[in-house]
Amino acid sequence: MAFVARLPEDPQLPQLAQVTEVAAMQNILQRTLPRFADGDLKIDKLEISEFDYKPGRKCCLSYGLGVSDLRTGRSGYEILVGMIEPEGGVVRKYKTMQNAALYAPEFVPALHFLPEQNMLLWGFPNDPKIRHLAALVDPNRLRDLLQQHWPALNIPQEFALREVQTTVVKYAPQTRCTLRHLLVLGTESGRGSAEVVLYSKIFSSKVSVKPLFRKLQTLWQAPVCRSGALLIPEPLLCDTAMNAIFQRGLHGRNVDQLLPEVNLAALATESGAMLAQFHQSAFERLSLRAPEHELYECEKTMARLAESAPENLPLARALEAQVRQKFSQLTPLAPTPLHGAFRLTQLLLVEGRLALIDFDDLVQGNPVSDAGGFLAYLLYLPLKGLITAEQSRTAVQCFCAAYRRHAPWGLPQDLLHWYTAAYLLCREVKKCLEKANKVSKRDYEGMITKLLAIAADILSGRMQLE
Repeated sequence: MAFVARLPEDPQLPQLAQVTEVAAMQNILQRTLPRFADGDLKIDKLEISEFDYKPGRKCCLSYGLGVSDLRTGRSGYEILVGMIEPEGGVVRKYKTMQNAALYAPEFVPALHFLPEQNMLLWGFPNDPKIRHLAALVDPNRLRDLLQQHWPALNIPQEFALREVQTTVVKYAPQTRCTLRHLLVLGTESGRGSAEVVLYSKIFSSKVSVKPLFRKLQTLWQAPVCRSGALLIPEPLLCDTAMNAIFQRGLHGRNVDQLLPEVNLAALATESGAMLAQFHQSAFERLSLRAPEHELYECEKTMARLAESAPENLPLARALEAQVRQKFSQLTPLAPTPLHGAFRLTQLLLVEGRLALIDFDDLVQGNPVSDAGGFLAYLLYLPLKGLITAEQSRTAVQCFCAAYRRHAPWGLPQDLLHWYTAAYLLCREVKKCLEKANKVSKRDYEGMITKLLAIAADILSGRMQLE
């Protein structure tokens, strides 16, 4: 569930406060949606699962609806995406989408317009910018697609596809969607059966999947994977017409969801070694991330702070100034491949081994950028109450020691402190502003204050990471 931070009034989007209020929107949707207004369907629960706001320009929200059919007793969960823009914008989009072939969700409408809120709504998997998403959700169309690419799936010849079950893993409206597909297989005699799990990822037209798939194939064939030092999902096929890729599923669980059960120090040690070896992989034609990338991200977060939590802005600005001042003095390192989002949320525990997933942001740049992002997340976790401060410190030290042992360039202290502080400012503070899960307004403000204090201690040298 996304936590929507305190928002200022927006003259261009006067309905903003109403559409971001969960209770108000549950009432509005219950009263106005087809079949809900008639009393056939009931919204048992509503949550905001995604939130994208550009002041004065637009706001896009994903509403997750727990729905009951009062006639049949069936229940389910549906995603309804809402968009508001200044007067006239969503009306044009609504008229355009009316002419498209739309997939009919079980409960919510495929397309709807709320005139009082000037809000366009579409039911998942319809999406105006991810044009082929419905084809990966509709069982019949997905079956046809998989049959076209059947040899690429490396499934034994004696098995045929009997059934496919699809669930949503992550949906970012108008950007991308990750789906899990359970393939139920059987033999012609009916005596043999098996199940195979695939994951698909489909993108808007802003992303071309072919270069991404080539990168995944290169990494899969690289010595670091062939030797077993790095475990990743096997890339299976790329459908450029659909703008989607498929990978073989790994039978594991996300480390971020296992924190109470795992030895975090041991996992941090393994993570440090894994990352250092990944950074030594060879790629061709990786785009170069600008050295100033984190400065740009800090600047964007400062603008968000000014809008939503201005009381934290003076300290944040002072820390941003220190980050900028130290930037020109950093130890130079040759660029290496970067994961771009390396943290516990991208790690799976598979039969006692760590696996790395989600290479959408694969570029090249300063390798300590990945390390700093990982440490910033470890320092953020105690504020969420997921681990203790002592567990965090120990994990940070274990990660650094392992990375230093396995990376030929070591782990320059100035880079480590700079990137960790920068990511606390530009990534973790941003999370608190936008999507800090299950956090009250007072808690989220307190978390920002604590994150800024940690960044200040790192930049001043009061906190040593190794």
